[in-house]
Order: sequence, then structure tokens, then C-alpha cells
Amino acid sequence: MIALGVVTLLEHPSQLEDLNRDPSLSKPFVEELCRYHTASALATRRIAKEDITLRGQLIKAGEGFIASNQSSNRDEEVFPDPDKFDLHRKRGSEEALGYGWGEHRCIAEWLARAELEIVFSTLFKKLPNLKLGIPHSEVAYTEPTRDVGITNLPVVW
Repeated sequence: MIALGVVTLLEHPSQLEDLNRDPSLSKPFVEELCRYHTASALATRRIAKEDITLRGQLIKAGEGFIASNQSSNRDEEVFPDPDKFDLHRKRGSEEALGYGWGEHRCIAEWLARAELEIVFSTLFKKLPNLKLGIPHSEVAYTEPTRDVGITNLPVVW
């Protein structure tokens, strides 16, 4: 997520400037980063424990369904203009599902969020000239069948 955050900020220089001016924006930045780059690329198979109706569709107890956090994090009914990265995104009660939900939520979520907030409130202040050491087109992203990430990120400063 750190590598994804670095690339994302370099792709959005005005938002990087905003974050540098106001380090308290690291919290909404991390929330948006986790929404935009949902780490888990794999949809999760689930079995309904009881009958539920979801958007007018009845799912009966015992039936299987696939829950996709990536798809949920790009739902335009919840996140207007979902394919746009915006650390200033207006938030209501909705949450991005970057760390899962309910009993399947990542146990280390709050530690990971704290680490990311610390990194992004300080990284570009300590290394203001940080930039990619390769052309953006050469950034090595993980395979589509793996969790979302960057396998190798050469940078210079």
C-alpha cells in the first residue's frame, strides 16, 4: 500500500501538495487509498446464513454468492465518481471495504492504517524531491489474479 500510495500521489500532484500542507489529511488519504486500491483482488465466496433481500434480489439461506470488495468500493451509488481518486471525497456513514467487513475484517486493520497515516503524513516532507526512478509505464504491478500491489518501485530523491 505504501508503494501504491506513492504512485497515486505522484499521479495527483495537487493532492500531494494538499497533503504536504496539511498532514492531518493523511487519514482521509489512507481511507481513499484503501477504497481506490482495494488490496484484495479476489472476490470472496460466501453462503447466506439466512434469507436476505439485496437490491430486490432474494438470496435464500444456504445459497452461495460472491462478495467483491473491489466492486463494492467502486459502487457509484455509494461513492460518486468512483473511478476518480479524491482524498477530499465527501464521506457520510459509508466505509471503504479495503480491509474487509464484519467477522472477515482484517484483524490488523488499525495498525496498518496507523502505519500508513504516519508514512504519508511525513514521507514527502522528509523526501520532498521523491519521484519515480523509472517511467510510470514501467511500474511493476502485481498480476490481476493476485492481491493488488506493486512488486518493485524504484524511486529517486
